[in-house]
Amino acid sequence: MKRFSELLAMVLACLFMAACVATNNSPSPSIVAGQDSSREVAMRAYAEGDYHLAEGILQRLAAAPHLDPQAPCYLGAIHYRQHAYQAALKRFQECTSQYPERSEVWFNAAASHLRLATELLLTGRSYQINKSSSTALTKQYEGLLKALLQLQRVHAEEVY
Repeated sequence: MKRFSELLAMVLACLFMAACVATNNSPSPSIVAGQDSSREVAMRAYAEGDYHLAEGILQRLAAAPHLDPQAPCYLGAIHYRQHAYQAALKRFQECTSQYPERSEVWFNAAASHLRLATELLLTGRSYQINKSSSTALTKQYEGLLKALLQLQRVHAEEVY
């Protein structure tokens, strides 16, 4: 019996060692920075929905010594997707100073402003006591909120 347990222990140890050798310890090929540039890796991660990986790589690229001038623009897009509109706006404003001729940068900054304004009005609306009030200010408030939602192609029925 003792001999059997020793033999079993040796077989299990050999199997364990073989499994360790056979296990691939290298990172997945989609995130190996040695194969592609860091920005390409970040863009691939972004396209695959891995915003945290993309953000981490782009944060490094946006800081010294790398200083990739497009990194703040890409970070703005990530923040926007994560509904961090204040952070997105900050990044897009960096881009407007870097790339003032690019209309998409201005568009993205404006979209961030719209989202921030809409969120502010929606938050304020939740504190209003009499939502069916017919004062001029309430009508303007509701009109502005509906206009902002239309600009973002969100139907008021989805929010109310």
